[in-house]
Amino acid sequence: MSELGNYLKENREEKQLSLDDLQQRTKIQKRYLVAIEEGNFDTLPGIFYARAFVKTYAEAVGLNAEEVLTTYKNELPSPQSESVDLPSRAERVKPPKQKAPAKSGNRSLGTILVPILIVIVLALIVYFVWTAGDSSNTDNTAEEPQEGSSYDGPTADEDEADNDEGDVTGEDEAQGDEEANSDTEDNGADPELVLENEDATTKTYTLTNADSFDSLLIEMNDEGTYVELRENEGSGTVEQNYPPFNEDFEPDVTDLESLYVRIGFGAEVDTFTVNGLEIDLLDTSSVQVIEVLLESENE
Repeated sequence: MSELGNYLKENREEKQLSLDDLQQRTKIQKRYLVAIEEGNFDTLPGIFYARAFVKTYAEAVGLNAEEVLTTYKNELPSPQSESVDLPSRAERVKPPKQKAPAKSGNRSLGTILVPILIVIVLALIVYFVWTAGDSSNTDNTAEEPQEGSSYDGPTADEDEADNDEGDVTGEDEAQGDEEANSDTEDNGADPELVLENEDATTKTYTLTNADSFDSLLIEMNDEGTYVELRENEGSGTVEQNYPPFNEDFEPDVTDLESLYVRIGFGAEVDTFTVNGLEIDLLDTSSVQVIEVLLESENE
């Protein structure tokens, strides 16, 4: 047991406070209070929480918290070893894509329209010549009488063949509509979380069929636990919760390209959802990480 932990424990016992009583006063989980008394600061969520928990403990047993922190500063972890640079919201917002400048050229509107008009005129000339030739052939055929024959119209077999052709065309159109509907349904697939990797302390997912993150919601039970959100393992903290930890954690993630979430004790979390899709946490008493990546647009 460390000198700091022994000092705090003696003052707690002088106040006739049990660890359960102190937990109710400070809203700090009992296992963290035991870790403070035993000097096991490495088991706490982080350096910030080590100093914050000791300060809250000291105040709860009637001590001068600042004096305690100053006296036993050599036993506490140095906050400089875990300092992080928090990116500003402006730095995390993607810059708008700039449109490519229009290509300059010397071609005027007139030089573009002239070839088009020439093509249209040639097409009209060909059309009139063609229709005039068809009309001439039709007139000549009608003027030539055939001896011993009369026009009876299309035969019954020809009518039946025409009807069969119409039915086949209708079936092809129906089949084409079904294929088009099928393609539409495939393109509108629902978002899905795909588990890519899992070990003792980390689970990695890929969010498919989604262009961005819409929401992250971590619902706590009565005790709750600490949560830290980063964009990735090497980036700074985007948002974290503070004691007491029993409030739901719902940060704004719409500007992030990936999620890196550290959770102190998963048993104190009721539900963990991303874009409304639930994730099962690892069954471990140590700190765990949930990482969610967006599916690449090229995949």
